Amino acid sequence: MTDKFSPDARTQYWEEQIEAWQASGQSQQAFCKANDLNYPRFGYWLRKFRDQGAVSGAPRLPAGFVPVVASPTGSHLSVHLPNGIELHGITEQNLPVVEQLLARL
Repeated sequence: MTDKFSPDARTQYWEEQIEAWQASGQSQQAFCKANDLNYPRFGYWLRKFRDQGAVSGAPRLPAGFVPVVASPTGSHLSVHLPNGIELHGITEQNLPVVEQLLARL
């Protein structure tokens, strides 16, 4: 979106983009690339809306069940995200790191 639009139209445009990103299940960067959006500008608007309390901190993922598959060793978990990212070898010891990674996506 160019700067020739009114502030209200620009705000509405970015609200729609943020909502579409939240519904997509994609990372911010992947969503911006797929939709030809300026990633730093997207981040600016996301922070602005978060500061106003207009959006939550994490994307809303589609509701539903996810398959749980038992590991052969029984001691490690894997997470398969909708955007294709897979995290393997999750244990109780590295769970805090995994939580931080997921919060950043």
